Amino acid sequence: MVKKLRIGPLPDNRPIKHTITFTAALDALIRDYAAAIAAQDGLSEAPPVEKLVPIIVERFITTDRAFRAPVRRVPSAVRHKPPPHSEQSPSSGERRGDEPTIAGSE
Repeated sequence: MVKKLRIGPLPDNRPIKHTITFTAALDALIRDYAAAIAAQDGLSEAPPVEKLVPIIVERFITTDRAFRAPVRRVPSAVRHKPPPHSEQSPSSGERRGDEPTIAGSE
């Protein structure tokens, strides 16, 4: 028997690459923000946008009170289920082997 360790399964920290497009105005704002970080922290160069954007998005999401509220959160298991209307139900008048009925063709 293996004893259960205090640390559970390790989180999946694999990077996932996304391609996004910014408006010129947003790109300028992000670059200005990176320059402000460099000035604040005494860096010789501003952090690259590619490293800065994920940090900004994560901070925004984790500090959004409405998102963190337990009433508003949808469990991840529910979030990935197909919507109910995408499943065919046998009660809709169609049975296995029957031809679908088109409205007006009865």
